Amino acid sequence: MPSFAEKARQAQAEKRAGRDEKDPADLSGAQEPDWENPESWGAGGSGAGDSASGNAGDSAGGNAGDSAGGKDGQEPEPAAPPKPSTTSSTGRARAPRRRGRPRGPERVPLTVRILPPTDRKLTVAVEQTGLNPQTLVEDALEAYFRRLKIQDPGPEQQEGDVA
Repeated sequence: MPSFAEKARQAQAEKRAGRDEKDPADLSGAQEPDWENPESWGAGGSGAGDSASGNAGDSAGGNAGDSAGGKDGQEPEPAAPPKPSTTSSTGRARAPRRRGRPRGPERVPLTVRILPPTDRKLTVAVEQTGLNPQTLVEDALEAYFRRLKIQDPGPEQQEGDVA
């Protein structure tokens, strides 16, 4: 009587035999590419699909740096060098902003813990208003400060800051 493992191997072998398809890792019968002709490397020489990601086919006909200055076969240089990280008013390094994303107001990091019922109410408020938790909490604090008639005392003076 065959064991479970033997039955499984037989079932896999029968599946493979029924498919009649080639194992992608099997290189028998594969043709050697024409290394002298890069056009033959891709999908029928069309220029599209030359890379796994499908991004190799450029609508302009190649890399911009290929035709200028005889740089064929070399890596294209980046258009602009990466900007060094900037420092904020707190002196900490900040990663450069993503392109097209407006910089919001400067915020002070603050960590608070809230009770589970408050968290559930905040979640419902986010769903109903469409605002994010940051905006809801800031608006709620502003309303509370107005109710208590608490005003902004202004920026703090540090020991090194003398006007």
